[in-house]
Order: sequence, then structure tokens, then C-alpha cells
Amino acid sequence: MTHRPAATVPGVYPPRQPAAMAAGYCGEVSVESFLRQVKAGTYPPPAIKKGRRQIWLTAELDRAIARTDQPCANETAADVEADL
Repeated sequence: MTHRPAATVPGVYPPRQPAAMAAGYCGEVSVESFLRQVKAGTYPPPAIKKGRRQIWLTAELDRAIARTDQPCANETAADVEADL
């Protein structure tokens, strides 16, 4: 199975993001891992669905990331570096 990489473009995140960009924004390594987390309820479902195209709202992703019940909500840069 081919995995689609998450897209990361530092500092460039529009208010609406396709799956690859949303995956990168949330720190996921692939679109598939992001979609698994969407299905699990970690991230919101897409706000816009047109055929196969799915779009997430950045504001909704921000709220999901900031939830205190998320393990990474209080994560610091040192924590992330330790995981590398």
C-alpha cells in the first residue's frame, strides 16, 4: 500500500486545507495516519466534501489540537526533540 506523505509548508496554512496539508499541519506523517485519527475522533471530519475532495477548516483543526485531553496539548519543543 502506498502512503501519501503529509505536506508541510512552514508558515503557509490557509483557512481551508486539503487532506495532505491538514495532515502536515497536525503533525501526522501521512494522509492515511491523519485520516485514521479523523475516524478515531482526534481530529474533526472534513468541513467540505465534494466527491473525493475533502477540506478541513484550520480553525477546527486548531481547536482539536488545543484540546487538553490530547496527549500533545502541553507538549514543549524539548518533548518533540526527545521523540526524534
